[in-house]
Amino acid sequence: MTLADIVAGSAVPILPILGFSLSDNPKLRAWVKSLMQRLAWQTTHPTPEAIEAFKSRMQALMAQYQPERS
Repeated sequence: MTLADIVAGSAVPILPILGFSLSDNPKLRAWVKSLMQRLAWQTTHPTPEAIEAFKSRMQALMAQYQPERS
């Protein structure tokens, strides 16, 4: 496990949940699969529900900072 695995491992496994397919990247898919076999990643990987809740909160926050259009 390297620092690069940790940094990329915090983002890449979430990409399919956000709608970005990894199907064209078999090596990347294999890396994600091996990473997700680690208990630490299994227990900290966000669920689709948690990601949707985060997206909703961010949209609400961003709406507060949008200037009103007349």
